[in-house]
Amino acid sequence: MGFADIIFLFYLILGVLGLILLWQWLLGYITTLDVAPEKRGLITLAIVSLIGLIWLSYAFKLNHWRQIPPSSSAPASSNHGSVLAEDLLNQPVENLSEEQKLARFEQENFPELYDNRISLYRDIKGLDAFFIKIQKLAPLVPKQIPLLNRIYQLRQNTHQQYSQRYLEVSQQLRHFWVHYTTGNSEDALQKFQPVVNRLIKTIQQTRGDDLDNQAKQEQYIIESMRAAETLLKSNKLPAAQLGITSYKLDNRQRIMEWLNKNGSTNLLETLRMLSNQRAHILQQIQMVKNYIQRYPDLPLARTLQLWQTALQHNMYAEYRLLYAAEIPATLEPLAITPPEKPHARLDATIETQIPNILRFVNTMVTQAEQAYAPTAPKTNKR
Repeated sequence: MGFADIIFLFYLILGVLGLILLWQWLLGYITTLDVAPEKRGLITLAIVSLIGLIWLSYAFKLNHWRQIPPSSSAPASSNHGSVLAEDLLNQPVENLSEEQKLARFEQENFPELYDNRISLYRDIKGLDAFFIKIQKLAPLVPKQIPLLNRIYQLRQNTHQQYSQRYLEVSQQLRHFWVHYTTGNSEDALQKFQPVVNRLIKTIQQTRGDDLDNQAKQEQYIIESMRAAETLLKSNKLPAAQLGITSYKLDNRQRIMEWLNKNGSTNLLETLRMLSNQRAHILQQIQMVKNYIQRYPDLPLARTLQLWQTALQHNMYAEYRLLYAAEIPATLEPLAITPPEKPHARLDATIETQIPNILRFVNTMVTQAEQAYAPTAPKTNKR
Protein backbone atom coordinates (compact mmCIF):
# COMPACT_ATOMS: atom_id res chain seq x y z
CA MET A 1 0.00 0.00 0.00
CA GLY A 2 1.53 3.28 -1.12
CA PHE A 3 1.40 6.72 0.48
CA ALA A 4 -1.50 7.81 -1.74
CA ASP A 5 -3.48 4.69 -0.75
CA ILE A 6 -2.96 5.44 2.95
CA ILE A 7 -4.12 9.05 2.49
CA PHE A 8 -7.21 7.83 0.60
CA LEU A 9 -8.04 5.27 3.33
CA PHE A 10 -7.72 7.87 6.10
CA TYR A 11 -9.90 10.25 4.09
CA LEU A 12 -12.65 7.63 3.83
CA ILE A 13 -12.51 6.69 7.52
CA LEU A 14 -12.42 10.28 8.77
CA GLY A 15 -15.19 11.25 6.35
CA VAL A 16 -17.55 8.53 7.57
CA LEU A 17 -16.81 9.35 11.22
CA GLY A 18 -17.30 13.05 10.50
CA LEU A 19 -20.70 12.48 8.89
CA ILE A 20 -21.83 10.35 11.84
CA LEU A 21 -20.72 12.97 14.37
CA LEU A 22 -22.32 15.74 12.30
CA TRP A 23 -25.62 13.83 12.26
CA GLN A 24 -25.58 13.39 16.04
CA TRP A 25 -24.66 17.03 16.66
CA LEU A 26 -27.35 18.37 14.30
CA LEU A 27 -30.04 16.24 15.94
CA GLY A 28 -29.12 17.76 19.31
CA TYR A 29 -28.76 21.29 17.99
CA ILE A 30 -32.06 21.39 16.07
CA THR A 31 -33.99 20.48 19.23
CA THR A 32 -32.96 23.89 20.59
CA LEU A 33 -34.55 25.65 17.61
CA ASP A 34 -38.19 26.45 17.02
CA VAL A 35 -38.71 23.69 14.46
CA ALA A 36 -41.56 21.23 14.25
CA PRO A 37 -40.48 17.75 15.48
CA GLU A 38 -41.46 16.04 12.20
CA LYS A 39 -39.18 18.42 10.26
CA ARG A 40 -36.08 18.03 12.41
CA GLY A 41 -35.08 14.71 10.88
CA LEU A 42 -35.65 15.96 7.33
CA ILE A 43 -33.54 19.06 7.87
CA THR A 44 -30.76 17.01 9.44
CA LEU A 45 -30.88 14.51 6.58
CA ALA A 46 -30.76 17.27 3.96
CA ILE A 47 -27.70 18.94 5.51
CA VAL A 48 -25.80 15.69 6.05
CA SER A 49 -26.66 14.52 2.51
CA LEU A 50 -25.36 17.76 0.99
CA ILE A 51 -22.09 17.56 2.90
CA GLY A 52 -21.89 13.85 2.09
CA LEU A 53 -22.13 14.56 -1.63
CA ILE A 54 -19.33 17.12 -1.37
CA TRP A 55 -17.26 14.57 0.55
CA LEU A 56 -17.91 11.93 -2.13
CA SER A 57 -16.91 14.27 -4.97
CA TYR A 58 -13.53 14.90 -3.32
CA ALA A 59 -13.20 11.17 -2.65
CA PHE A 60 -13.53 10.53 -6.40
CA LYS A 61 -10.90 13.18 -7.15
CA LEU A 62 -8.56 11.75 -4.50
CA ASN A 63 -9.05 8.25 -5.88
CA HIS A 64 -8.25 9.56 -9.39
CA TRP A 65 -5.08 11.23 -8.06
CA ARG A 66 -3.80 8.12 -6.30
CA GLN A 67 -4.17 6.04 -9.49
CA ILE A 68 -1.97 8.32 -11.62
CA PRO A 69 1.47 6.76 -12.06
CA PRO A 70 3.95 8.78 -9.95
CA SER A 71 6.00 11.05 -12.17
CA SER A 72 8.93 11.02 -9.75
CA SER A 73 9.38 7.26 -9.96
CA ALA A 74 10.62 7.16 -13.55
CA PRO A 75 14.15 5.74 -13.59
CA ALA A 76 16.83 8.32 -14.11
CA SER A 77 18.53 8.30 -17.46
CA SER A 78 21.88 6.52 -17.31
CA ASN A 79 24.97 8.22 -18.63
CA HIS A 80 26.44 5.28 -20.52
CA GLY A 81 25.89 6.53 -24.06
CA SER A 82 29.55 7.45 -24.56
CA VAL A 83 30.71 4.08 -23.16
CA LEU A 84 28.57 2.06 -25.54
CA ALA A 85 29.06 4.17 -28.66
CA GLU A 86 29.13 2.19 -31.88
CA ASP A 87 32.36 3.79 -33.15
CA LEU A 88 34.65 2.93 -30.23
CA LEU A 89 36.80 0.77 -32.49
CA ASN A 90 37.54 3.78 -34.68
CA GLN A 91 38.63 6.07 -31.83
CA PRO A 92 42.30 6.54 -30.86
CA VAL A 93 43.03 4.89 -27.52
CA GLU A 94 44.39 8.12 -26.05
CA ASN A 95 40.99 9.79 -26.62
CA LEU A 96 39.10 7.17 -24.63
CA SER A 97 38.22 7.16 -20.93
CA GLU A 98 38.94 4.09 -18.83
CA GLU A 99 35.35 2.92 -19.20
CA GLN A 100 35.52 3.37 -22.95
CA LYS A 101 38.77 1.44 -23.13
CA LEU A 102 37.07 -1.43 -21.31
CA ALA A 103 34.09 -1.30 -23.68
CA ARG A 104 36.43 -1.32 -26.68
CA PHE A 105 38.37 -4.26 -25.27
CA GLU A 106 35.10 -6.10 -24.63
CA GLN A 107 33.94 -5.39 -28.18
CA GLU A 108 37.18 -6.76 -29.65
CA ASN A 109 37.62 -9.81 -27.40
CA PHE A 110 34.10 -10.73 -26.20
CA PRO A 111 31.84 -9.57 -29.05
CA GLU A 112 28.92 -11.82 -28.04
CA LEU A 113 28.96 -10.50 -24.49
CA TYR A 114 29.24 -6.96 -25.81
CA ASP A 115 26.26 -7.42 -28.14
CA ASN A 116 24.11 -8.92 -25.38
CA ARG A 117 25.08 -6.20 -22.94
CA ILE A 118 24.28 -3.48 -25.47
CA SER A 119 20.91 -5.12 -26.17
CA LEU A 120 20.15 -5.11 -22.44
CA TYR A 121 21.26 -1.49 -22.19
CA ARG A 122 19.04 -0.48 -25.10
CA ASP A 123 16.11 -2.24 -23.46
CA ILE A 124 16.69 -0.17 -20.33
CA LYS A 125 16.85 3.07 -22.33
CA GLY A 126 13.69 2.04 -24.18
CA LEU A 127 11.92 1.61 -20.86
CA ASP A 128 13.16 5.03 -19.74
CA ALA A 129 11.57 6.55 -22.85
CA PHE A 130 8.39 4.52 -22.25
CA PHE A 131 8.04 5.91 -18.71
CA ILE A 132 8.24 9.46 -20.05
CA LYS A 133 5.54 8.68 -22.64
CA ILE A 134 3.13 7.05 -20.21
CA GLN A 135 3.48 9.84 -17.65
CA LYS A 136 2.64 12.43 -20.31
CA LEU A 137 -0.25 10.34 -21.61
CA ALA A 138 -1.93 9.45 -18.28
CA PRO A 139 -3.40 12.92 -17.53
CA LEU A 140 -4.88 13.02 -21.05
CA VAL A 141 -6.80 9.73 -20.62
CA PRO A 142 -8.02 9.74 -16.98
CA LYS A 143 -10.49 6.90 -17.56
CA GLN A 144 -7.69 4.60 -18.71
CA ILE A 145 -5.41 5.33 -15.75
CA PRO A 146 -6.19 2.00 -13.98
CA LEU A 147 -4.97 0.09 -17.06
CA LEU A 148 -1.97 2.38 -17.57
CA ASN A 149 -1.01 2.03 -13.93
CA ARG A 150 -0.93 -1.77 -14.17
CA ILE A 151 1.19 -1.63 -17.32
CA TYR A 152 3.47 0.95 -15.69
CA GLN A 153 4.09 -1.29 -12.68
CA LEU A 154 4.95 -4.25 -14.91
CA ARG A 155 7.44 -2.20 -16.91
CA GLN A 156 8.84 -0.82 -13.67
CA ASN A 157 9.54 -4.36 -12.45
CA THR A 158 11.22 -5.20 -15.75
CA HIS A 159 13.33 -2.06 -15.55
CA GLN A 160 14.52 -2.94 -12.05
CA GLN A 161 15.46 -6.47 -13.10
CA TYR A 162 17.29 -5.28 -16.22
CA SER A 163 19.14 -2.53 -14.35
CA GLN A 164 20.22 -4.92 -11.63
CA ARG A 165 21.50 -7.43 -14.18
CA TYR A 166 23.28 -4.74 -16.18
CA LEU A 167 25.00 -3.49 -13.03
CA GLU A 168 26.11 -6.99 -12.06
CA VAL A 169 27.58 -7.68 -15.52
CA SER A 170 29.33 -4.30 -15.58
CA GLN A 171 30.86 -4.94 -12.16
CA GLN A 172 32.18 -8.31 -13.33
CA LEU A 173 33.76 -6.63 -16.34
CA ARG A 174 35.39 -3.94 -14.21
CA HIS A 175 36.67 -6.55 -11.80
CA PHE A 176 38.27 -8.41 -14.72
CA TRP A 177 39.65 -5.19 -16.22
CA VAL A 178 41.46 -4.22 -13.03
CA HIS A 179 43.15 -7.64 -12.85
CA TYR A 180 43.90 -7.57 -16.57
CA THR A 181 45.58 -4.16 -16.46
CA THR A 182 47.41 -4.59 -13.12
CA GLY A 183 48.36 -8.30 -13.17
CA ASN A 184 49.06 -11.13 -15.56
CA SER A 185 46.86 -10.27 -18.53
CA GLU A 186 47.01 -13.74 -20.11
CA ASP A 187 46.04 -15.41 -16.84
CA ALA A 188 43.17 -12.93 -16.27
CA LEU A 189 41.91 -13.47 -19.82
CA GLN A 190 41.97 -17.26 -19.47
CA LYS A 191 40.14 -17.22 -16.12
CA PHE A 192 37.51 -14.75 -17.35
CA GLN A 193 36.47 -16.72 -20.43
CA PRO A 194 34.16 -19.13 -18.52
CA VAL A 195 32.68 -16.11 -16.71
CA VAL A 196 31.88 -14.53 -20.07
CA ASN A 197 29.81 -17.54 -21.08
CA ARG A 198 27.87 -17.40 -17.81
CA LEU A 199 27.27 -13.66 -18.17
CA ILE A 200 25.92 -14.11 -21.70
CA LYS A 201 23.54 -16.82 -20.51
CA THR A 202 22.48 -14.67 -17.54
CA ILE A 203 21.64 -11.70 -19.75
CA GLN A 204 19.68 -13.85 -22.17
CA GLN A 205 17.78 -15.47 -19.32
CA THR A 206 16.94 -12.09 -17.79
CA ARG A 207 15.59 -10.78 -21.07
CA GLY A 208 13.67 -14.02 -21.59
CA ASP A 209 12.06 -13.78 -18.16
CA ASP A 210 10.28 -10.64 -19.31
CA LEU A 211 7.97 -12.84 -21.38
CA ASP A 212 5.98 -13.44 -18.18
CA ASN A 213 5.43 -9.71 -17.74
CA GLN A 214 4.45 -9.38 -21.39
CA ALA A 215 1.84 -12.11 -20.88
CA LYS A 216 0.52 -10.27 -17.79
CA GLN A 217 0.33 -7.02 -19.75
CA GLU A 218 -1.67 -8.74 -22.47
CA GLN A 219 -4.03 -10.17 -19.85
CA TYR A 220 -4.57 -6.72 -18.31
CA ILE A 221 -5.51 -5.35 -21.74
CA ILE A 222 -7.88 -8.27 -22.35
CA GLU A 223 -9.57 -7.64 -18.99
CA SER A 224 -10.10 -3.96 -19.87
CA MET A 225 -11.58 -4.90 -23.23
CA ARG A 226 -13.93 -7.43 -21.64
CA ALA A 227 -15.06 -4.81 -19.12
CA ALA A 228 -15.83 -2.47 -22.02
CA GLU A 229 -17.83 -5.23 -23.72
CA THR A 230 -19.85 -5.77 -20.54
CA LEU A 231 -20.69 -2.06 -20.40
CA LEU A 232 -21.79 -2.06 -24.02
CA LYS A 233 -24.24 -4.90 -23.42
CA SER A 234 -26.09 -3.24 -20.53
CA ASN A 235 -28.26 -0.11 -20.80
CA LYS A 236 -28.72 0.11 -17.03
CA LEU A 237 -27.39 3.35 -15.59
CA PRO A 238 -24.52 2.78 -13.15
CA ALA A 239 -24.85 3.59 -9.47
CA ALA A 240 -23.65 7.06 -8.51
CA GLN A 241 -21.00 5.67 -6.14
CA LEU A 242 -19.12 4.08 -9.07
CA GLY A 243 -17.92 7.56 -10.00
CA ILE A 244 -18.54 7.20 -13.76
CA THR A 245 -18.58 10.61 -15.41
CA SER A 246 -19.01 11.72 -19.00
CA TYR A 247 -16.04 12.54 -21.22
CA LYS A 248 -14.75 16.08 -21.24
CA LEU A 249 -14.74 17.91 -24.56
CA ASP A 250 -10.98 17.62 -25.12
CA ASN A 251 -10.97 13.90 -24.27
CA ARG A 252 -13.89 13.30 -26.61
CA GLN A 253 -12.22 15.28 -29.39
CA ARG A 254 -9.02 13.26 -29.02
CA ILE A 255 -10.90 9.97 -29.39
CA MET A 256 -12.90 11.28 -32.34
CA GLU A 257 -9.67 12.29 -34.12
CA TRP A 258 -8.29 8.79 -33.57
CA LEU A 259 -11.54 7.24 -34.84
CA ASN A 260 -11.41 9.38 -37.98
CA LYS A 261 -8.17 7.58 -38.84
CA ASN A 262 -8.78 4.12 -37.37
CA GLY A 263 -12.46 3.70 -36.46
CA SER A 264 -15.52 2.48 -38.31
CA THR A 265 -17.85 4.86 -40.11
CA ASN A 266 -20.78 3.38 -38.20
CA LEU A 267 -19.27 4.23 -34.83
CA LEU A 268 -18.39 7.77 -35.90
CA GLU A 269 -21.90 8.41 -37.21
CA THR A 270 -23.42 7.00 -34.03
CA LEU A 271 -21.34 9.28 -31.82
CA ARG A 272 -22.27 12.32 -33.91
CA MET A 273 -25.93 11.29 -33.77
CA LEU A 274 -25.80 11.01 -29.97
CA SER A 275 -24.14 14.44 -29.77
CA ASN A 276 -26.89 16.03 -31.89
CA GLN A 277 -29.56 14.23 -29.91
CA ARG A 278 -28.05 15.50 -26.64
CA ALA A 279 -28.23 19.07 -27.89
CA HIS A 280 -31.94 18.53 -28.65
CA ILE A 281 -32.56 17.03 -25.20
CA LEU A 282 -30.83 19.92 -23.45
CA GLN A 283 -32.93 22.36 -25.45
CA GLN A 284 -36.12 20.57 -24.41
CA ILE A 285 -35.08 20.51 -20.77
CA GLN A 286 -34.48 24.23 -20.80
CA MET A 287 -37.83 24.80 -22.49
CA VAL A 288 -39.69 22.72 -19.87
CA LYS A 289 -37.92 24.62 -17.08
CA ASN A 290 -39.00 27.90 -18.64
CA TYR A 291 -42.62 26.72 -18.77
CA ILE A 292 -42.45 25.58 -15.14
CA GLN A 293 -41.41 29.10 -14.14
CA ARG A 294 -44.05 30.71 -16.35
CA TYR A 295 -46.90 28.31 -15.49
CA PRO A 296 -46.20 26.90 -12.02
CA ASP A 297 -49.68 25.39 -11.87
CA LEU A 298 -49.05 23.01 -14.79
CA PRO A 299 -48.02 19.38 -13.93
CA LEU A 300 -44.65 19.39 -15.70
CA ALA A 301 -42.49 17.71 -13.06
CA ARG A 302 -42.80 14.26 -14.66
CA THR A 303 -42.03 15.67 -18.10
CA LEU A 304 -38.86 17.29 -16.78
CA GLN A 305 -37.83 14.10 -15.04
CA LEU A 306 -38.28 12.04 -18.20
CA TRP A 307 -36.19 14.46 -20.26
CA GLN A 308 -33.46 14.39 -17.63
CA THR A 309 -33.53 10.59 -17.64
CA ALA A 310 -33.24 10.62 -21.43
CA LEU A 311 -30.21 12.91 -21.07
CA GLN A 312 -28.55 10.51 -18.62
CA HIS A 313 -29.05 7.56 -20.97
CA ASN A 314 -27.77 9.56 -23.92
CA MET A 315 -24.59 10.52 -22.06
CA TYR A 316 -24.09 6.97 -20.79
CA ALA A 317 -24.51 5.57 -24.30
CA GLU A 318 -21.80 7.90 -25.57
CA TYR A 319 -19.60 7.10 -22.56
CA ARG A 320 -19.68 3.35 -23.26
CA LEU A 321 -18.82 3.76 -26.95
CA LEU A 322 -16.03 6.25 -26.27
CA TYR A 323 -14.62 4.11 -23.48
CA ALA A 324 -14.44 1.05 -25.74
CA ALA A 325 -12.74 3.03 -28.52
CA GLU A 326 -10.34 4.72 -26.11
CA ILE A 327 -8.60 1.49 -25.09
CA PRO A 328 -6.81 0.85 -28.42
CA ALA A 329 -6.45 4.61 -28.93
CA THR A 330 -4.55 4.83 -25.63
CA LEU A 331 -2.27 1.90 -26.42
CA GLU A 332 -1.24 3.19 -29.85
CA PRO A 333 1.04 6.08 -28.73
CA LEU A 334 2.73 3.65 -26.33
CA ALA A 335 3.53 1.31 -29.25
CA ILE A 336 1.53 -1.47 -27.57
CA THR A 337 -0.37 -3.70 -29.97
CA PRO A 338 -3.67 -4.96 -28.51
CA PRO A 339 -4.18 -8.75 -28.58
CA GLU A 340 -5.62 -9.51 -32.00
CA LYS A 341 -8.58 -11.75 -31.16
CA PRO A 342 -9.86 -9.79 -28.11
CA HIS A 343 -9.49 -6.56 -30.10
CA ALA A 344 -11.50 -8.01 -32.98
CA ARG A 345 -14.14 -9.23 -30.53
CA LEU A 346 -14.41 -5.77 -28.97
CA ASP A 347 -14.85 -4.17 -32.40
CA ALA A 348 -17.53 -6.73 -33.25
CA THR A 349 -19.33 -6.08 -29.95
CA ILE A 350 -19.35 -2.33 -30.66
CA GLU A 351 -20.91 -2.87 -34.09
CA THR A 352 -23.44 -5.38 -32.69
CA GLN A 353 -24.52 -3.23 -29.76
CA ILE A 354 -24.82 0.11 -31.57
CA PRO A 355 -28.39 -0.62 -32.82
CA ASN A 356 -29.47 -1.78 -29.35
CA ILE A 357 -27.94 1.28 -27.68
CA LEU A 358 -29.55 3.70 -30.12
CA ARG A 359 -32.91 1.95 -29.91
CA PHE A 360 -32.93 2.21 -26.11
CA VAL A 361 -31.90 5.89 -26.02
CA ASN A 362 -34.48 6.76 -28.66
CA THR A 363 -37.13 5.02 -26.55
CA MET A 364 -36.19 7.20 -23.59
CA VAL A 365 -36.50 10.31 -25.75
CA THR A 366 -39.87 9.15 -27.08
CA GLN A 367 -41.17 8.65 -23.55
CA ALA A 368 -40.16 12.21 -22.70
CA GLU A 369 -41.79 13.55 -25.86
CA GLN A 370 -45.02 11.73 -25.02
CA ALA A 371 -45.02 12.65 -21.33
CA TYR A 372 -48.03 14.97 -21.68
CA ALA A 373 -51.00 13.34 -19.96
CA PRO A 374 -53.99 15.74 -19.86
CA THR A 375 -56.55 15.39 -17.07
CA ALA A 376 -60.24 16.05 -17.44
CA PRO A 377 -61.39 19.33 -15.86
CA LYS A 378 -63.35 19.01 -12.64
CA THR A 379 -67.07 19.75 -12.90
CA ASN A 380 -69.50 20.76 -10.18
CA LYS A 381 -72.16 18.11 -9.65
CA ARG A 382 -75.76 19.37 -9.32
